[in-house]
Amino acid sequence: MRPGTRDEILTVEDAVGAAAAACDPEQDEEGVTALVASFEDDERPATAVEDLEGELHSAAKEIDPDGLDPVVAATAATAHWLATNPGDAGDPERAIREGARLFFGDDVPPGVSDWLDTRGIA
Repeated sequence: MRPGTRDEILTVEDAVGAAAAACDPEQDEEGVTALVASFEDDERPATAVEDLEGELHSAAKEIDPDGLDPVVAATAATAHWLATNPGDAGDPERAIREGARLFFGDDVPPGVSDWLDTRGIA
């Protein structure tokens, strides 16, 4: 944060919603819709959740137990990034890219990696 500026603090619901808008702008992915619904009305400040990454992993796994829907995983990853970097909501490509790096590290699932490639995000 630059001196004299204050980034807003997103709620968990807002972080997941912004991630969904970045990863599924057409709103046609059922898994993403289910992920958004999982955190609907979650008004906790996203930065105050003790294990937001774990909650997002758990919700994504519940929605997509076999890990076959890369958009659900990417949305969870992006929400995790936006929780502490809300200013990146205006730059979906950066939010998705950095979210994947933070969430998966060097172990990006192949489906997510392919999905990122098709979107031109590296």
